Parts: sequence; C-alpha cells; structure tokens
Amino acid sequence: MSQLTVIARIKAKPGREAELEQELRAIIVPTHKEAGCLRYTLHRSVGDPAFFVTIERWASKEAVEQHMSTPHIQALLKKGPDLLASLPDIQAYELLREGQPDKGDF
Repeated sequence: MSQLTVIARIKAKPGREAELEQELRAIIVPTHKEAGCLRYTLHRSVGDPAFFVTIERWASKEAVEQHMSTPHIQALLKKGPDLLASLPDIQAYELLREGQPDKGDF
C-alpha cells in the first residue's frame, strides 16, 4: 500500500462554525504545498453547517504523518478545544480501483 485517502470529519461547537471554517480554510494552501499532498479538499454539510469534512489523498503513510506534524496542523490542533464539539474522526483508506479509471480514481 502506498497512496492513502484520508477522510476527516469535524464538528464545530455551537456558534463557532464560522470561526472553524476560517481556520480550516487557512490550512489548505500550506497543505497543498506539502510534498506528499496529492489532493486536499474541504467540504461543509448541506444539512448542518457545523459539520465539515476534509477529503485528502496522500502519497504515503509517511506523508500523512509528516502532515500531522507541520506547524499549521499543530496550530490548528491547539485551537481544537475552543472550536470543536468533539474530537475529529480521522480515518485512512486504501483505494480499491474498479470501473472506469476517470470516474473511479480520486
């Protein structure tokens, strides 16, 4: 296994949705500059604006580990207790390729 897809589900504390969104947006550009980052996108729930999801593609497990130790991620994690309703749910997945490559690859 080399490349990994990471999905992080994040919920803001009531009244902190806009602030959390701002903080999550702020890490996108520095994350895109990381050597192992293949894709990093931020999404907000249509049904509940307190829920955010990042969908990420990394070159390797080591790239994910390096990402978690970067200054921008460490700074965000320190703000977590003030902004988050609960701990983020972060899961890593391996892609199981099937079907049309242009529609089945992330």
